[in-house]
Amino acid sequence: MMKKLLILSIAFALVSGISTFAQEAEATPYSNGQPTTENTNALFDLLTLVDAGASIGTNGLAAVIYFNDQYITTRWDATMSVDFYRLDNTGVLIETFQIPGVGGVRSITSNGTSLFMGTAGSVIYEIDPVSMTIDNTINIISSAAARMLTYDETLDGGNGGFWIGSFANDIASIDMDGNQLSVISAATHQTVVYGGAIDNVSPGGPFLWIHDQTGTAPSRDLVTQLNPATGVPTGVVYDFSADGFASGATEVLAGGLSITDGLDGHNGLALIGMCQCTPSNLIFAVELTPSLGVTDNAISSFTLYPNPANGKVNINTTVAGEKQVVVYDILGKQVINTTIAGGELNISSLKAGVYMVSVTQNKATATKKLVVQ
Repeated sequence: MMKKLLILSIAFALVSGISTFAQEAEATPYSNGQPTTENTNALFDLLTLVDAGASIGTNGLAAVIYFNDQYITTRWDATMSVDFYRLDNTGVLIETFQIPGVGGVRSITSNGTSLFMGTAGSVIYEIDPVSMTIDNTINIISSAAARMLTYDETLDGGNGGFWIGSFANDIASIDMDGNQLSVISAATHQTVVYGGAIDNVSPGGPFLWIHDQTGTAPSRDLVTQLNPATGVPTGVVYDFSADGFASGATEVLAGGLSITDGLDGHNGLALIGMCQCTPSNLIFAVELTPSLGVTDNAISSFTLYPNPANGKVNINTTVAGEKQVVVYDILGKQVINTTIAGGELNISSLKAGVYMVSVTQNKATATKKLVVQ
């Protein structure tokens, strides 16, 4: 299936407007060994490319998340007066702002309600996404640091937690209070960790995707798939440079990474990454699943109404018979799994938010987005 390619802006020639921070990619010592990469995997179709350096007018960017149809990013400078930036879904700068008491952020993740920010140290900040102020500070009790930070609702027996890590050191999982749950040794994961994203939805998963600075300059931007249960690389690797979208860059360096199922124009899961490219930092989105792992519109005339809905929703197809219905929340957690004989689905148990409804009937499957009010 042909995928829609949105190249929003690639402006490597715009050096003069971004010269102040053009060389501020936060590099780490790296291995000279080249990992085996898979450049033809259909998983990694490029969905969006945003020239963030040109849009914002500065480089030195690291953390990135796609939240409420907007990109949020920041510079990795350690000062507490550092700027954060909000871009619309086409990459246009909406605003520049600060979060009092927060600086040096390398990774941003979310549990669907709050934002959590890692500062490459032993502190995680929980941020109110409306007021952009600190709600809570989580002190990490682990040998690992939160340069990489990704929320995983399955940790701690379903109570939630985070995966953290920094450069060529151990990766750890921690609970919501910062206590260590497990450790993946550096010798096991074999990556140079900058960012990361947990994927509990893709077939064969779960997977922990690492934004990996392994490689040889100027190409050090890989997204490497790990098995989080063992910490061992699966052999699946996306090489951003090999796709050719950073052609002309003098440095291509991994930055922050996050995951979303809400990317505008795409119903499936996508990885959102920051390339600390020189001369201009780039935000990219690559496809993980076209529609939660199934083919979109495989069921003819699949309708979902009303949408937005509350209490119940009607699911209609042109095919008679029972429907297997699975509903996922914004983080990919299965919240409803049922079979319906008619068209009505009870959604009274769902909180307000965005969900994906996957319907299977007669071995055909389709998925649509549902907004619950």
